[in-house]
Amino acid sequence: MSDNSTQSASSPAGDAAARIREIFGRFRFPGFDLDAYIQGRQADIDAIAKATSVAFSGAEAITQKQAELLKSTLEEINSAVKARTAGEGETPADVIAHETDIIRSTLSRTLEGMKEMAEAAQKSQTEIYEIALDRARSNAEQLRTLFTPGDRSAN
Repeated sequence: MSDNSTQSASSPAGDAAARIREIFGRFRFPGFDLDAYIQGRQADIDAIAKATSVAFSGAEAITQKQAELLKSTLEEINSAVKARTAGEGETPADVIAHETDIIRSTLSRTLEGMKEMAEAAQKSQTEIYEIALDRARSNAEQLRTLFTPGDRSAN
């Protein structure tokens, strides 16, 4: 408990580190680097926070794109309704051609927006995967170095 003065009581990570230090402090494991172990767990927490931030940013971008698509589609529909009421002298073929253009344009933009949303989701998932993979590699490396054989402790 000598290191508790540097731990913030209001910090959950600080509290967790203090509890881990207390639990492992009761036991003496030869060659086990407690400080390195605690730093590794802090790095895990940081990686989870970063992955959560990436996921949130990706979801936010997708939500924003969905809102933009909805707004654009509604504006086009509104425009089509106004054009149709304003074009009383149009022939049925003109009305159908105009509506077909609007539908084609709307579908094209919607599909492009869906593609952008899929790319944003894929990018977020790839970043999250890389964060988790990096932590897994770091944890594996840390496990290799935490326990040192007694005859190699001089290295």
